[in-house]
Amino acid sequence: MKNHDLIEELSRLLDLDTQESGRLLNGFFTAMVTELLAVRKLAVKGLGSFTVVHVPLKKISNASGITYSPPSNRLTYDRNISRADDTARIASSRLMLNTAEAERLGRALATVFSRAVQQQREIRIPGLGRFSKEQGTYGFIPERSLEELLNREYHNLDDVVLPWHETEQVRKKLVKSRYSIALSFLVFNGLLLAVYYYGKPEAIVPVAAIPHRESKIATVVQKERVRVKPQPAESVTVKGLSGGVATDSLVLEKGEYTIVLETFRSERTALEELARLHAEGITAYLWPAYLKKMKYYRLMTSKFADRDEAVKHLKSMPKKITGTAYIQHVSKKGVYYGQKGL
Repeated sequence: MKNHDLIEELSRLLDLDTQESGRLLNGFFTAMVTELLAVRKLAVKGLGSFTVVHVPLKKISNASGITYSPPSNRLTYDRNISRADDTARIASSRLMLNTAEAERLGRALATVFSRAVQQQREIRIPGLGRFSKEQGTYGFIPERSLEELLNREYHNLDDVVLPWHETEQVRKKLVKSRYSIALSFLVFNGLLLAVYYYGKPEAIVPVAAIPHRESKIATVVQKERVRVKPQPAESVTVKGLSGGVATDSLVLEKGEYTIVLETFRSERTALEELARLHAEGITAYLWPAYLKKMKYYRLMTSKFADRDEAVKHLKSMPKKITGTAYIQHVSKKGVYYGQKGL
């Protein structure tokens, strides 16, 4: 049995049989992993602090050219607790214990974990990692499966190597295009001035006519969206900041949060999955994302003012959706749609 010595000690401290203490310990370990994936930070007295750190895109220059490495999320561990202990809170919210029971379990777990770490005994936390002695050094080793979960949004993204000769060609094309744009701009302005001074007055389009034409176009687009908007088969809808039902377009502002349901390399696959979600009455939007020359597609839903609000909503979503879902911080404003072509 994994962690047999921990279960025995916990059984004595709580005056429970080993079966019940084993259930509590394994349940708490599962709750630790769930909490860490949800809020990306965790502090457990006796074990230490766990934090998910985002590593941005890296650009490395060497003799062969420039290498772009995709961003990643990395789990860091600190033996000390730099903030409040989360043990009792997790026991209460995820193991459904009352306040007294959660605090009692928290004290017992802190004692058991502290002894095990001080004695450098092995502690196995399924889905998170293990505390063990490797090559004479005792420490925490994260599980590979956890690292894959933390980086599922960057799945299949590889390093991009741009040789120096290609880099120079790109630079020359950029310089050439800049001169072409500047020259075209000067010619265009010259033609406008010539029309203004020498052309017929009626050739100049009145400024007041422009808003009228735009309003007509907006009305046509709105009618077209109403015509193609998918009708949900059941009342599975998502509410955003305004509290209303989500429409066929979603505006994400910088600093907000959204829930990413799945990520694909193929646009066709992403659109097929988007159509399937719409057919099931699940509101989702297509979010194209870029990593230099590589493009991938996210399916996301709703928006939130802060991470806590997004975490709360993610927990309340149906399990058939949240299997691979995660929370994404919005770095720039964008408008995204639920159907291709809108």
